[in-house]
Amino acid sequence: MVSLDGILEKRVEQQTMSLINWHRNTQLIQYADLLRGLKRDFGLDLTEEQVSHTIVTIESLWQLLAEKLNEEMVVLLPLLNNSQLEELFVSINKKNDKFYKENVDLDKDEIAEEFKERLLDNFESWLGDLTKQQKNEIQKTATMIYSSAHLRLKLRKYWQENIQEILKAEDTIEVKSDQLNIFFNQFNVERINILADIRNKNIQAIGLLTVKLIHISTPDQKQHFTNKADDYIQIFTELKENR
Repeated sequence: MVSLDGILEKRVEQQTMSLINWHRNTQLIQYADLLRGLKRDFGLDLTEEQVSHTIVTIESLWQLLAEKLNEEMVVLLPLLNNSQLEELFVSINKKNDKFYKENVDLDKDEIAEEFKERLLDNFESWLGDLTKQQKNEIQKTATMIYSSAHLRLKLRKYWQENIQEILKAEDTIEVKSDQLNIFFNQFNVERINILADIRNKNIQAIGLLTVKLIHISTPDQKQHFTNKADDYIQIFTELKENR
């Protein structure tokens, strides 16, 4: 995204280690507990409410991580000089152009196909080989999922415009940090509100799909899921303990 000089690179390393230590000491055990709950609920008694609760829990963990990343960016972004800022925003523009081509500039059939492939990849990763019936259920659900890509692109550009205005102003580092902190907090709330309707509809569709797939899952698929979940639980636990 941006070239770093020696001093700034060292600062980034310090902030990164701080973030990693926080994540290791507070988040990994929650990931392990989440997987234990998924193992416990896997079966014919699984409900849409349980799946929706799990999705919301995952989102809340991701949101917390995003907020911690913002805390680091509030410290680091004001340290960039004008040349680095120019490079940063050129990089952001390129990423936004790529996001548009891959996610927004698609017709209805292309969007459904994209969702289908993502769902197939995710469920095959956790369940192993899928049955024909399961693939058909995924195909149907893919046509029911709403794309939020156009809204997310608008939000990306809005975010870029605002931090660009803050960072290019003739203010002190401290003032820029304060303004970034205010903006990030405001942006997080706005983003959640703007995407809420599509998010809720998609959670409902994916929750129903997950219940259907698990209710018709094979013994081999249940074992595949259990083995993969156990592997991740062990990894998260060991990472937390061996700090």
